[in-house]
Amino acid sequence: MASVSIIIPVLNRAQYLPRLFRSIACVDYEDLEVVLVDNGSTDGSLSLCRSFAEDAPMVVRVLEEARPGACQARNHGLAQCQTEWVYFFDSDDELSAIFLQEVMPRATGDYDLIAFPTRLEQEGRLRTRAFVKSSSVSAQILSATLNTQGMLFRTDFLRAIGGWDARLAVWQDWELGVRALLAGPRMLWLDRRAYHTIHIHPDSITGPSMASRREERNLTLDVVAGQLNTAAAHRALYLRRCILNGMLEREGTRPLLLGRSIGWCIRLYGTLLQHYTALGGRGAWRLANIVC
Repeated sequence: MASVSIIIPVLNRAQYLPRLFRSIACVDYEDLEVVLVDNGSTDGSLSLCRSFAEDAPMVVRVLEEARPGACQARNHGLAQCQTEWVYFFDSDDELSAIFLQEVMPRATGDYDLIAFPTRLEQEGRLRTRAFVKSSSVSAQILSATLNTQGMLFRTDFLRAIGGWDARLAVWQDWELGVRALLAGPRMLWLDRRAYHTIHIHPDSITGPSMASRREERNLTLDVVAGQLNTAAAHRALYLRRCILNGMLEREGTRPLLLGRSIGWCIRLYGTLLQHYTALGGRGAWRLANIVC
């Protein structure tokens, strides 16, 4: 079967690393390397990574990246890997023991990108993350189906599209998913099983609220806006901004500027979605997808 690298950026995650390492140790896949990239930890995370590398049942490399940011760490790991496929994971989550055994037999030269669902855990409750089986850029903009732990890349393809955007501090995987689809990858969608356990907690990289990293989210939205080349995609992005504004309004924070000129019908629909979200409505992205 094809070779694969799992690249994991690490920054001050000492309290979560033992859980991650226990899950990795349960993985049985012959042609695997795990690449841990410490991003300037000060809490003992680097020492824990080195200890795990010594005792792990697979090849584990520990790298260091001085430039701040998860994307810098991921790109450093990407530059070092020599495997056919590359997969990115987060240091506060749990890797599925059966993931590689089930997915890697499908990882052939026929594909550039393989997508699959993941599970979210919050306050003891598990649910499958929204998964829209579509290569539409508009669908990715609204659903964020392609996320860090939900996409497996052929290494050459990921390098060809530029890897991770190091300018971005939040929603980097959402942007990468949009950019990947714009490149027209040969895709395989696997939807029979949700893999991994993605833990949602106040210390998550995206912050405890929408307002906490408002400007960084706006930068990511602007970067994606500059990549889009269809009216449908721009409509989807406009509606995503409206939904975010509803979340910000609910948190008592001023909204973002909506930017690109959009027809009055979509503006009206966006206003309704914003109010719906501000009042606590859920699943607004599904409603937005109806018109995109």
